[in-house]
Amino acid sequence: MRRRGWAAALVVGSMCVVGALSVLGPAQAQSATRAAKGRCVAGSVRWLERWDRAYAGRLLRASAVYQRPGAGPFLQLALGDSYGFPTIVPIVAERLDAACKPTWFRVRVASYPNGRLGWLRAETMATSRIRKRIVVDVSRRRLFFYVGGKLAFSSPAAVGKPGTPTPLGRFYITQRFILSDPNGPYGARALGLSAFSNVLRSWRDGGPVGIHGTNEPFSIGQPVSHGCVRLPEAAMLTLFHRVQIATPVVIRR
Repeated sequence: MRRRGWAAALVVGSMCVVGALSVLGPAQAQSATRAAKGRCVAGSVRWLERWDRAYAGRLLRASAVYQRPGAGPFLQLALGDSYGFPTIVPIVAERLDAACKPTWFRVRVASYPNGRLGWLRAETMATSRIRKRIVVDVSRRRLFFYVGGKLAFSSPAAVGKPGTPTPLGRFYITQRFILSDPNGPYGARALGLSAFSNVLRSWRDGGPVGIHGTNEPFSIGQPVSHGCVRLPEAAMLTLFHRVQIATPVVIRR
């Protein structure tokens, strides 16, 4: 991550929808987890996050995010971001009515401080299931990619240096960029994350962190970045074409 970031690079417009989500529909009649038929305790909460699968929701309209159902909103989400990418957020839990229909979804949001959660009304989203997951092990300087809970491939990676460490936590992919200069510092492809630097708060857009390629292959395996995760170009191309917006990303020590 550099001061201008890859936001200054040209984005191919179609990438804002390619590989985004195959949606099920507006919070469909049953829960995103396809709950068993029958009755539920109204107001009960079902947690959805599992190692081998996750759920996501694409906004159908601009929506408010609430600290809890019935409380006041603390954040407004637009239908898309300034680069044209749709707003798609991971669903970590659902609140059900007596007919087992979701009325609210608990979601992760791309907002500082990192790790923020909130509630969205179920009717504001179309939902889908994701079977993919990225894990970045900062101490091992390696990225792992899983499909259905099974390791699909891994790659050495460069991570943040001590003064600008890669933030730890649970995040997700927010953007998929094809960059205008494949020989530039970010390589040919980049993935925007919901993570923000805990140090570079004055940088553009609040110091967002991403996963991208590099024109400095010798940096791979080293703690040298401003917080982003760098991959070899071949690995970055492979990853880019196998993930979608809202794919979970776990960054651990």
